[in-house]
Amino acid sequence: MREKLSAILKNQKKEQLVVYLLLAALLIVLVWPVGEKKTDEGSSEKTDDAGRTGTAEPITQTAQMEKVLTEALLQAEGVGRVQVVITLESTNRKIVEKDTPDSKSTQESTNGEDTTYGSSESREETTVYEKDGDGTEIPYVVSEEYPAVRGVLVIAEGGDNPVIVEEIQEAVMALFQVDAHKIKVMKMK
Repeated sequence: MREKLSAILKNQKKEQLVVYLLLAALLIVLVWPVGEKKTDEGSSEKTDDAGRTGTAEPITQTAQMEKVLTEALLQAEGVGRVQVVITLESTNRKIVEKDTPDSKSTQESTNGEDTTYGSSESREETTVYEKDGDGTEIPYVVSEEYPAVRGVLVIAEGGDNPVIVEEIQEAVMALFQVDAHKIKVMKMK
């Protein structure tokens, strides 16, 4: 077997060998396992091209906001341990690109001595689509609006001190642009 392979390789040109090596490398890349893998606990993890893993569930926007606020309040003097709950008005809203061609037409009609003029305009909106890697058409997203904060609950060890409560309310108002009446600060037991 080795002798046959050696004889075949000697008869090939250098360019053909390079092509075969590149094809072999491409085959290895295509077969290389990337994607979901199961952990011992049965939960799945995502693996990216760099080999990093993360949980299969993405952190929600609300959870991310709660985490940021919690970490910020933990750094403040007098707050102590803290737990934060944030509610949002709705979910994110994606604004898609619309193609709006305008068409105008004018009409003139003559009836004996009288001439009448008329015009009409029409506007038709159609969604602009883009193709993803699979060839599937998806709407082209121009921007994304994040939902407004409906209310914030902060339970803190320092929640019985009026000065700390006011500082927490001011911090929440500054971070999330919410009114004071939408913020409730309570003492942790």
